[in-house]
Amino acid sequence: MTTRAELEAALARAEAAWHRANDELDRAQAARVQANAAWDKAVAERRTSGGDRRKADTIWDKFAERRKAVADRRHAHAERDQANTAWDRAHAERDQARAAWDKARAALDELNRAERKP
Repeated sequence: MTTRAELEAALARAEAAWHRANDELDRAQAARVQANAAWDKAVAERRTSGGDRRKADTIWDKFAERRKAVADRRHAHAERDQANTAWDRAHAERDQARAAWDKARAALDELNRAERKP
């Protein structure tokens, strides 16, 4: 049978793991917000840069800028996908930490109930 000290230590470890996972989720959320802002900026620049496309003399002059804009959008899209993946991973880790915390709490509660019974 496990002792009260072992269960309390397991509960403390689970709580600390949950707090770490929660902090990691907050950092992932901040990175996700930044990536979404970069994506919104790239999309907004795309919408505003298309005014001179019908002029024949400027099409080839702006070709390099268009290629750079496409590369910037791809980069912003990749960063956004990475941020979303990191957020999903952090969220899953937090859920696992919460499950471990709940399990440790339930074991300690069971021990408390068993000790109170005559």
